Amino acid sequence: MLTPWQHVPFQSLLAEHGLAGLPEREFPTDGWSGARFSLIERGRDRFVIKRTSPAIDWIAAATEDHFVREAWLAATWFGGSSELAYIGAGDDGDVAAILLPDLSVELIAWDRPEHETALPVNALDRVLRALANLHAVPWPGLLEEDRPFPWTPLPERLLLTSRQMCARHIASGIPAGVTSAERLLAGWDAFDRRAPRLARSLVDDLSADVTPLVRALSRLPSVGLHGDLKLANVALGPGDRVRFIDWSMTIVAPVAVELGWFLVSNSGSLPERPDRVLERYRRAASSVPEHEVIPGADREARVIGDWQLQIDLAMIVGLLLRGFRKGLDAEAGVTLASGESAVDDLAWWCDQAVAASARLT
Repeated sequence: MLTPWQHVPFQSLLAEHGLAGLPEREFPTDGWSGARFSLIERGRDRFVIKRTSPAIDWIAAATEDHFVREAWLAATWFGGSSELAYIGAGDDGDVAAILLPDLSVELIAWDRPEHETALPVNALDRVLRALANLHAVPWPGLLEEDRPFPWTPLPERLLLTSRQMCARHIASGIPAGVTSAERLLAGWDAFDRRAPRLARSLVDDLSADVTPLVRALSRLPSVGLHGDLKLANVALGPGDRVRFIDWSMTIVAPVAVELGWFLVSNSGSLPERPDRVLERYRRAASSVPEHEVIPGADREARVIGDWQLQIDLAMIVGLLLRGFRKGLDAEAGVTLASGESAVDDLAWWCDQAVAASARLT
């Protein structure tokens, strides 16, 4: 089966936008998946090209992304939501090539030593409003009008950074995957040295068999999620405009999966503690305009469901996915943007996740 992007020669897409024959130059990014990026300019207009495939991108390989879901999304539905920034995608030989505007000046600085400052609260609220709107709009159904979309499998997403998955990254032979696995394993070693026994056991047990977490998540409503909402993937434009990039792990799952990752991956930039950030998201989710939701739908039941259960599972998801970095930060004596020490933050996450797990049994 040919995917939508495979029907479009990438050179034709470039020609359509007056970019054919223009030189490309390497475009450095914060990504570490193995995808390749280049910059192309047309007068004052700048565009980014992302080239990816499971053969070069370890995240694509690990999440069974055989159809390159981000290119599929860019080729079919880039105009369907204000939160997407794509121009299009096409077939470029042995890789999918995705074209988007250069949003460098709008992207939020993230996880960079020279930008260790807290995100302003008003900017955080803008991001959370856009995220809540994304969760409330029934876009997965719109995307699947013609054929099933290759969503990220939930177990693979939950285990992406686990020790067990690291073995797959190394076995894949993808250079970026091997390098990433080494970084992840070093972080999990630090986590094991720093985390309490019960938290270590929780992470080890779920890494060996994530079924109990998947089963608990099935008790909550599933909606369309971005899947990898680091702040580096968020562009704050003029006015209230917010756009998200890097939809390579988009998934249909409870918002707990999105929120858990959002909290742990952005702890170096979030201006408040995780519980306060969750409160802000909850308020944003309650104020999504009614016209953005399926007419007559019960928004709270369709998107949120049991809010306390969402919080509990977000705590478990967060520690499972990012405990490795919290261990590294604790050993390095880092102070987070919220003003809390990484040592205290690790202890808080461990306590929350263990307590949440106990409530599920």
